Amino acid sequence: MLSIAELHPVLHDLFHDSAAELARETGFCRRARKLTGPAFAQALVFGLLEKPDATLEDFAAFAAEALDLEVTPQALDQRFTPAAAEFLRALLGDCFQRSWDSLRPQLLPVLRRFRGVFLRDATLLRLPASLAALFPGPGGSQLPHGPAAALKLVVEAEVTTGAWAELSLLPGVDNEKTAEVAGKPLPEGALVLEDMGFLCGRRLQAYAEQGVYFLTRIPAWTAVFAEDGPRLDLVQLLRRAPGWRLERRVRILHGTQLTVRLLAVRLPEAEAQRRRARVRREARQRGRPVSQKKLDLCDWNILVTNAPAGLLGVEEAGVVRRVRWQIELVIKVFKSEGQIDQTRSGCPHRVQCEVYAKLLGQVVQHWALLTAGYQMLRHSARRAARRVRALARQLVRGLTSVGQLGRAVVRLAQALHRRCRIVRRQSEPSTFDRLAELDPAFDQTGAAAWEEPRAAA
Repeated sequence: MLSIAELHPVLHDLFHDSAAELARETGFCRRARKLTGPAFAQALVFGLLEKPDATLEDFAAFAAEALDLEVTPQALDQRFTPAAAEFLRALLGDCFQRSWDSLRPQLLPVLRRFRGVFLRDATLLRLPASLAALFPGPGGSQLPHGPAAALKLVVEAEVTTGAWAELSLLPGVDNEKTAEVAGKPLPEGALVLEDMGFLCGRRLQAYAEQGVYFLTRIPAWTAVFAEDGPRLDLVQLLRRAPGWRLERRVRILHGTQLTVRLLAVRLPEAEAQRRRARVRREARQRGRPVSQKKLDLCDWNILVTNAPAGLLGVEEAGVVRRVRWQIELVIKVFKSEGQIDQTRSGCPHRVQCEVYAKLLGQVVQHWALLTAGYQMLRHSARRAARRVRALARQLVRGLTSVGQLGRAVVRLAQALHRRCRIVRRQSEPSTFDRLAELDPAFDQTGAAAWEEPRAAA
């Protein structure tokens, strides 16, 4: 977890010195004025953290009550300019230039075998058509209400520390594989879990050469070859498999011919039927026919990895793959609690400002939770986010008072312990419980410390 002693100076610098410097560099503040860059950023970020659907009147009230700054709604409205959007986007980028000396990996079953477990996912945020030139979205100009506009958000998190490592913003039409975060090097011995949208033979080959492990699903169209022979019919290969599982070394993809372990586990019939229904539904939505091969492969959970069997067995791989769901939960919280894809305004510059301010608020929220002892796999991200929203004013006052910040973090730590823990369920074990069952040698010495609410000093 983070320490309050480290968090406070970072927050103070981000929303004071860095905000003032970036406001000048982007042209948001060219002369002395009451609504400075730091004040504007604090009012928007913490105001939207507290109330994601805030109006101009709400921003003004928040500035007066939490920042002792009297400003009219009209004055705020006039500050939503292209320079303001550029300023907040630069401030968001500055967040991910920060490093944390006090942040240490947590001991997690099975995952402790890797030098970090990195999750990546992308989501699309629909924007008003007035932003189509800046952020073109899927659908082009064929939509009835004007051109499509969308922002693609690509997020990376590291499970064992709980930190959000990177965030990239792309036009909606761009592929997530083009994001800067998608090509960054990872530590040797790390494991990367990504959605199939990131699948690329050259990227996987590069990770293999770096000594990085990957574990991913493959789409039905993926070419699969025998390790030293011709292309395989994957459906026939699985039908001939004895029992409920198959493990075999193969090569995948025409261009790279990457050698991997193919791991397949037969699904219960009820689950296979649900998958087929989903595949048919998605095909109808896209106006495309569904292939018989894709329907046949719904009987199996199919993964490929370059991790050796001694590091990741077939059953272990299926459970470890479930960990990738954590990054989807992060994005769900962005949308359900942070409401980053919603706005009251049709002004394109205000829409941009609110998106960047809400994302900044999500980052600050996560830092506060890490300081309070939040752990992926062990706490509910949605319930934890709601606790932070209730403390937004105390957090903004904590920018200049380490005592205020400390009291807010202690309250969060108590809430995490009492209301946000993921409890053990016999009928539907959590991902953490499933991992622990596969790792009998897992050291439980940290469990007792987790049971007690405490914040890092």
